[in-house]
Amino acid sequence: MPTYEYECRDCKKKFSVILSISEHGKTKVACPKCKGKNVKQGISLFTTKTSRKS
Repeated sequence: MPTYEYECRDCKKKFSVILSISEHGKTKVACPKCKGKNVKQGISLFTTKTSRKS
């Protein structure tokens, strides 16, 4: 499942949330520190794993 990075605009806390792609479109993310919903999505890095040897 993808990991999404967020930053709370109220308390400036940066945090990550693991959501499926369908949940990401439906879920309103709240800050774990202040419980505020004024969050901004950041840029997330990702990795892939394949069964092929390089």
